[in-house]
Amino acid sequence: MEQEASPALPAPPQVWNRLGVMIKRGARGEFDSSVTGDPCIVWDEALQNYRMFYFAQNKVESVEHCCNAQALAVVENGNSLGKWRKLGPIVYENPDALCGETHKPWILMDPFRPNHPARVDGLYWLLTVSWRIPNKVVQVATSTSLAGPWKIQPHPVLQNGSDSDFDGLHIDAVTAYWFEQRQEILIYYMGYPRQAQNDQPCSPWGSSSAVAILRPGEPEARKLGKIITPHPQLGHWISGYIGGIQIVPALGGGWYAVLNASPTSPASVEDDATVREPAPSLGGWAYTSEQFPTKGWQIHDQPIEWLEDIPEAAVQAGESGNLWRHHLVLVPNDAVYMFYNTGPYGNEQIFGRCAQWPKVIIRSNPC
Repeated sequence: MEQEASPALPAPPQVWNRLGVMIKRGARGEFDSSVTGDPCIVWDEALQNYRMFYFAQNKVESVEHCCNAQALAVVENGNSLGKWRKLGPIVYENPDALCGETHKPWILMDPFRPNHPARVDGLYWLLTVSWRIPNKVVQVATSTSLAGPWKIQPHPVLQNGSDSDFDGLHIDAVTAYWFEQRQEILIYYMGYPRQAQNDQPCSPWGSSSAVAILRPGEPEARKLGKIITPHPQLGHWISGYIGGIQIVPALGGGWYAVLNASPTSPASVEDDATVREPAPSLGGWAYTSEQFPTKGWQIHDQPIEWLEDIPEAAVQAGESGNLWRHHLVLVPNDAVYMFYNTGPYGNEQIFGRCAQWPKVIIRSNPC
């Protein structure tokens, strides 16, 4: 499979062809028998192939056990991403340095070459969400190879804020990009509040999308604050909470982001501490014209798909309840792939779609 530098995306695709299940849950007792989700896909130059990192979970006597796993694309017809071969959990040199069980992996990427991993001082970076009970934090691991093993930095680069902050409960759904000319890593994350947020009248306990800046060598990232908050109009597809985002360059300038969000507001932590992301989760698009994408995000009015619009055949195949973390793979001048986990909460699998490369350039402000 040959891979070239990906050009900017002319427009979000409108018509998608479903590919079905990409990463199935494993058999009972296997490391990913409960959940396969949160895919992150990068081009592995050493193998000349795409490598997927994903969140895997199994349950033993109702106790959840999480890890990060990987898979390789099965090359068919030159460039197909419709089949994958599991490789199992990733390996850490120093697993004792993890703050707790970890999940939701993300490989640091070159923002101008989507799905290309970046190297900082010759090393690949993996960001992962670790359970430092009772909170989630973000740790970094590095390696000379995408295959690992990965060396964990014990000190988290992102930690939850104070009780009154928008991220006072958890830091989650991390993504990150190496802006080499600025010598800065731009980190996007999902911040869960512990206390009601007065600037979110429709969803005071809903999560927001936020950004932080990390310079190599610094122990922690510098938080810049929220960039996308729950919409003030009840029933809007992002009025309940915001999940993780992935950015890609937009043709003509600016950036597109694919994200997941929900119209449903969570209850307070006191009323329900476990359900912070009530159904449904939906995928959709945002755009900013900013050169450095830390602000100015405008949300598309409609999601990619409402749950009631999922075709019956797809529902029967397992697409229901939620459409979680969406991830794009841009194959230059050929196709756009989208991967996401869906299914009943705690029993999800990774599904895929494919669209033709968009040919029409839309206006500079598409929202």
